[in-house]
Amino acid sequence: MMITDRITEERPLPRRTEQVQPDIAAVRSKVTDLEQQARTLVRERPVVAVLAAAGVGYLIARLVSRGTW
Repeated sequence: MMITDRITEERPLPRRTEQVQPDIAAVRSKVTDLEQQARTLVRERPVVAVLAAAGVGYLIARLVSRGTW
């Protein structure tokens, strides 16, 4: 028996499925809220939404072109 086999037998991985499910639900809820806010902004202020998207795109393009990621 190899040493790594003994280590995995001695320390089983902790069960986190119970903890992960509420976290996923919380993230999904937050993303849904953000999506609804974005849709409302686009409907109420389309010019601001387009300018914001262009600004974010410009910043991302600058960061990628510099290779700072």
